[in-house]
Amino acid sequence: MTPMSSNFRQFFGSGFGMADDVPDFYVEACEEAPSRLAARANETYRAFRDEFARHLSESSYPPHSAGESQWTTDEWLRNVWYDAFGPEPAPDDPYPVPAEQWGRRRITDYMVHAVRRTPELSSPGAPAWLEARGLTFADVAAGVEWSATAGGVAFRPAPEGWLERLNDLTARGLRAEQPGER
Repeated sequence: MTPMSSNFRQFFGSGFGMADDVPDFYVEACEEAPSRLAARANETYRAFRDEFARHLSESSYPPHSAGESQWTTDEWLRNVWYDAFGPEPAPDDPYPVPAEQWGRRRITDYMVHAVRRTPELSSPGAPAWLEARGLTFADVAAGVEWSATAGGVAFRPAPEGWLERLNDLTARGLRAEQPGER
C-alpha cells in the first residue's frame, strides 16, 4: 500500500485539502503550484506531485468518513489535480475526466472560489490559470450556472468494473479496503 508520506501530508494539508474551510489557502496553493514545479531545487514538491498521482491511480487516498465512497474521493482528487497541475490527467489515472467537461459540466473548487465573471473580480492568478486550461471566464460562469441549476457539483457515477478494480488493487496490497467495498 502506498502510505501517505509526511511530505505529501504537509503539502496537501497546507492548502489543497482546505478548500471548504479556508478557500483562500486553496486558491493560493493552486496558483503557486506551477512555480513550485518549475523551481529547479524543489524536488520535494515534485515528489509530492508524483505521490499524489500514485494515490489517484491506486485509489489509496482514503475517504474522509465512512459515508463517503472511494469513487467520490477519487473524483474530488481529480478536481484538485486539475486545479493544481492543469488539464492533463494524472499519470496512470484509470478514469480521467474528458477534457471538454472541465469548466462546463465539471466545476472545481478553484473555479468556485477564484474565478468570477471578470478578471477584476477574480483572483489575480485566475487569467493565467484559465489560459493554461484553455478556458475563459464565460466558460466557467456558464459551468457554475449549470452546476447551480443541476443541484450542485456532481461527480460522474462510478464506471462499470470500478469496484472489481478496487478489489484487485486491494488484493495486490496497493490500497486498504474501505467500508462497503465488498
